[in-house]
Amino acid sequence: MQMFFPMIAVLPGMFSGALSVLLAVVVSFVLIVLIASYYRFLHIVQKAEDTQPEEMGVSSSDILRVQIARYLAGCARRNTSFSLAMIQVDDPSVEVRMESPFFEAIKRAGRAADITCVSDSRTAVFLAEAEPEDSEAILSRVIRMVAADCQGLAVESLRVGLSSYPGHGLSGRELLDVAQKGLAEANAEQPVFMPEIIDVDAEDEDEELLEEADASSDADDEEGKVKSWVARRKNVMLDELTGVLKPSAVSAYMQRMMSDLRHKKEKVALFCIGVNNVDHIARVHGEQAVDDVLVGISRILQDHVRSTDLIGRHEKYAFLILARISLENAEIIGKRVSTLIQQSGIVSGSKKIRTTITLGVAAYPMHGRNLHSLYSAGQKVLDYHRENDIRAYAVYDPEIHDKMPSKPMRNIKSVQT
Repeated sequence: MQMFFPMIAVLPGMFSGALSVLLAVVVSFVLIVLIASYYRFLHIVQKAEDTQPEEMGVSSSDILRVQIARYLAGCARRNTSFSLAMIQVDDPSVEVRMESPFFEAIKRAGRAADITCVSDSRTAVFLAEAEPEDSEAILSRVIRMVAADCQGLAVESLRVGLSSYPGHGLSGRELLDVAQKGLAEANAEQPVFMPEIIDVDAEDEDEELLEEADASSDADDEEGKVKSWVARRKNVMLDELTGVLKPSAVSAYMQRMMSDLRHKKEKVALFCIGVNNVDHIARVHGEQAVDDVLVGISRILQDHVRSTDLIGRHEKYAFLILARISLENAEIIGKRVSTLIQQSGIVSGSKKIRTTITLGVAAYPMHGRNLHSLYSAGQKVLDYHRENDIRAYAVYDPEIHDKMPSKPMRNIKSVQT
């Protein structure tokens, strides 16, 4: 018995030593696996550009994931957009594999920095740094060049599904899913198809409004339901106070209009309008007076731009207008609107309140080729004038206004560069 107790005392030390050895073995194994995985990743990256997947001992999906991950990382670092295109060929005689004429034609049609890889025996994936509004035009050009480059290949046999980072998603899986949906929608009339980019803020508001309306609705007749639906949709798009697009809807609607006008090669101007003296009005006349001033300015803007132009609220005391207009005419409109607001006495209760606006304008194509570029330019005008206490209308001038840092607009996230 006396020998038994010392042996029991030794056992915990023995178990502790064994566990330490086991833990060391497990940690070593994990490190070896991670290092091996890293070198495998590097191997795939180095060979993916010009080697058929099966020759490397990997699958097409492995290479696809690696290439998308690389592009995601690069564009996230540079804060740029890119497009993922699934190019499908409906011609059994055409091979979709590395070094095939079809694959090489896609690479020649792209730029040096673009990436092309195999998805399956009928589909290639093409990654190109591009704004969403440029993507359809770029891929239409690519498939025309591919068809011309491949003898006997008809452009009608090609279909393209598109997705855009970050508008359609932040992961490779999301982008591939959206591109696959676009591929399913592509047809002879629209061979290149990109699903609509949904403004997340507007979508969330939409769902909340629908839930609230459904919970409180007691309309039984069909006509009542239709009216209720129309009212809810209006509430989702329009700012309740001013009657123009609410901030969460500005991005989606203005991007769509910008893309349409660019395709039609029409001139476009973006007005960035800041309301002045807001703090003074609130301090002297109260918050209700501020709301009345915003309503009055909104009414003047709506009365003096065309019904086809888009007006939206931006930030708390600012507006944006996207107009199909030349820069010369934009200057005329800008001066007229600024003068009208300065001269107007906006009624608030028993008072008439006067204020001014600061207005910066940027025009396509001379000041930018997408909505975000125009917004950045127009906003720099506002920021410069606010910093220097200038209350006036001005056209963007890079020599003057580029002294101000760019100010990204949160709701134009899908086209930031």
